[in-house]
Amino acid sequence: MDLHRRITRLMAGAEAEHRYSHIAFSGHRGCGKSTELLRVAAQAEREGYLTLYTNVNEQADQNELSFGDLFLLMLRLLEARFRQPPLRPLPEKTVRVVEQWFHDVTRIQAQELERALAFSGEAELGVDTPLAKLLFGLSALRKSTGTEREEIRARVEKYPSQLRENLNLLLDDARTIARDAYPRGLLFVLDALDRYTPDMVSEAVVKNAELFKGINAHIIFVLPISLAYDPRGETVEDRFTPVAMPMITIFRREERRAVVESAIQEMAAAIFKRVDISLFADPGLARELARLSGGCPRDLMRLLQETLLIADRQIDERAVKRAASLVRAEMTRKLTRDQYRQLAQVMLDGQVNPDAAGRELLYRRFVLEYNGDRWAGVHPLLWDAPEFKAALEAEKQARGGGIERVGG
Repeated sequence: MDLHRRITRLMAGAEAEHRYSHIAFSGHRGCGKSTELLRVAAQAEREGYLTLYTNVNEQADQNELSFGDLFLLMLRLLEARFRQPPLRPLPEKTVRVVEQWFHDVTRIQAQELERALAFSGEAELGVDTPLAKLLFGLSALRKSTGTEREEIRARVEKYPSQLRENLNLLLDDARTIARDAYPRGLLFVLDALDRYTPDMVSEAVVKNAELFKGINAHIIFVLPISLAYDPRGETVEDRFTPVAMPMITIFRREERRAVVESAIQEMAAAIFKRVDISLFADPGLARELARLSGGCPRDLMRLLQETLLIADRQIDERAVKRAASLVRAEMTRKLTRDQYRQLAQVMLDGQVNPDAAGRELLYRRFVLEYNGDRWAGVHPLLWDAPEFKAALEAEKQARGGGIERVGG
């Protein structure tokens, strides 16, 4: 089943039990999560959901995140969407209740809001209702420097249950307004949370799971894949419904270096959608780029970009090898001797340790997780690194004679 259809079925299953789904969506950076989430949003809209999608790290502070920031963001999304036709604005009576609560707990002054909006540039984006100004101003202050940012955070988060109830008040009215066009309710998609550190996301989201699960809407959180391996307390799957997006499986677990032909063809086809096949001196070189990417769409596009910059009139073998060497050099520059040893173990075992060291390998995409029974492999760009070859040989010898446990 396609992943986007699986997610909407999870939502439907929750509704059948008169509850909402709260999904922890994870996968390697660059594996195509955002593209898949756009499919989720489109599928959800077709099935009667109103989808509110946002890229969190573009809307909140890129260096700091708390649960209050996410509530402010969801309130902003909701308020703004219901100022767009064909929907009508949220009822003034409810809006005033929420607005007054924020004024009471934050004690924010009108001049502070205006200054924050002017400094952030939000004032030029049509933020013209009192509640919109308040929410955008508070978010802008959270992205500022100095003591104000922490004071706002402390005041907004002092009454977490009431913060949630205010969101639910607006959600109740939103469902009523949108019922004809979107009879299935609302879905928040909070993308790019995985661009924050695992510790920060664990503190902001996982630790506050019960608070978020009390929100009367479906929510998809895009969490760092490493939290599935090395949780910072309670595991993600104990708090949310986990959905993982693996890399495209282009290698066989039984023979680590043997490619899955259908997957290689799929990735080569993605290249030919972007550049004409005539640019390749040999179309088989597109297959080589696919193999070197390890099944990661972002790395495939990076390799293609470097190859195009290096090539003269056509992409030849020299250009592909040079591009691979450049990207490999960027990766190996960050690796330590101990990490090479860990990578050799992953290569032989097909698994990554569920600890801080394994989390770092996954986060940096030195190790890629594949589907099926969820096995892990070393990124193929690293296979030709002399340090990796030496570490792999040393690990084989340590295990007794250089025979790999599974494949080569």
